[in-house]
Amino acid sequence: MLRNDHDALWYNAITPSAIEDGGIDRSAVTRGKGCWVQDHTGTWFLDARAALWNTTLGYSAERIVEAMTGQLRRLPVAQTIRYEEPGDAALAYARRLVGALPDPLNHVRFGSTGSQMTTASVLLSRFVRKVRGESGRVKVIGFTNGYHGTGGVASALTGERQMHALQTPLVPDVHHVKPWDMAALTKAVERHGPQSVTAIIVEPIMGTDVIAAPDGVLRQIRELCDRHGIHLIADEVTTGFGRTGALSVMADREVLPDLLILGKGITSGYFPLAALVCSDAVFDEAISRPEYVFPHGCTADGHPVAMAAGSAVLDELADGTLLAQVRSTGESIRQRLREAAASVPLVHDVRGEGLMIGVELRQDGTRLGAGEMARIRQACKAAGLLLTSTNNTLVLMPPLVLSTDEAGELVERLTTALRTVARDGL
Repeated sequence: MLRNDHDALWYNAITPSAIEDGGIDRSAVTRGKGCWVQDHTGTWFLDARAALWNTTLGYSAERIVEAMTGQLRRLPVAQTIRYEEPGDAALAYARRLVGALPDPLNHVRFGSTGSQMTTASVLLSRFVRKVRGESGRVKVIGFTNGYHGTGGVASALTGERQMHALQTPLVPDVHHVKPWDMAALTKAVERHGPQSVTAIIVEPIMGTDVIAAPDGVLRQIRELCDRHGIHLIADEVTTGFGRTGALSVMADREVLPDLLILGKGITSGYFPLAALVCSDAVFDEAISRPEYVFPHGCTADGHPVAMAAGSAVLDELADGTLLAQVRSTGESIRQRLREAAASVPLVHDVRGEGLMIGVELRQDGTRLGAGEMARIRQACKAAGLLLTSTNNTLVLMPPLVLSTDEAGELVERLTTALRTVARDGL
């Protein structure tokens, strides 16, 4: 393989051909403004994937930049996992964050990534069992195609078979059932034995293919957990902080988990941050025996600059105006795509909530393959639109600040790309 400075960065989409023809440099992103990014050639793209679904306030959020800059000048570094002197920014932001959530979600631990905090949620659930003398309760049940991150426990929680095949052996005692199938979930609890199950983990709207919980199912899962003393873990890394038009889908549905995981939009991607919020009951049990200290955390947890960025995001969401805009803009995009479906080839279904939108594609009723989906992504890029695809679904997760005109531009660029692909053939 060619060896030069172009292959110094090993990122997931890298290929030998991209290295050899210099494609890496051409596609490198050099600038961002609002909902747009510019590559090395000077081409601007409408970023309908918000980096990796996390740049919720776009690339020009001056309030966040100013808050981070001010914090860097005042106290650039502090930590929360050792000693007795947490940064004051962490104390202040923690109080603001739990204040924006309903009781009893009143206690928060901070980390840097969603994967770190999904892992922490399971470790905390198991830790509480040990404190209570229930060390046999270790099993966790999730959904196939659920995504909860990578690495260690997170990879095991994620229900993607292809990931499991490439990362085995996995952490044991994690099991998966068909999404939103209450009969299968109930049967799994009975089969493993409620006394051995510590938690059930769900995304209220699954990021993979944008599959939302059917009406009433989240409450049924909550009731199943309550019957058997199982912790309900809600992974809202993607859905939280306004993505669907609410700070939390679970809170909006009034179905509260024992453990709530937040990330991505928590700082609009301007600084690494994720959070694990727990109920009063979990917190009280976790600290009930001083000889047991929850052994989880990293040096950067509660970083002051992350706290400043997070607080600035809460400021942007505080009056509800942007959240209402997300709901109306998302509904407008879905409606326009549904109307266009009659004349746009390949569109099978349009679904989602807020600015979390899935456009399922099929050809003559048949699901598309990975190669065909890749060609469609490239056609969208050629039309000036960046997006994500999962299986046979195009996932639209633009910044929440997307304007009405930009929403129309998104629909136009997407439908143009699909018509081009249909005309030229897959």
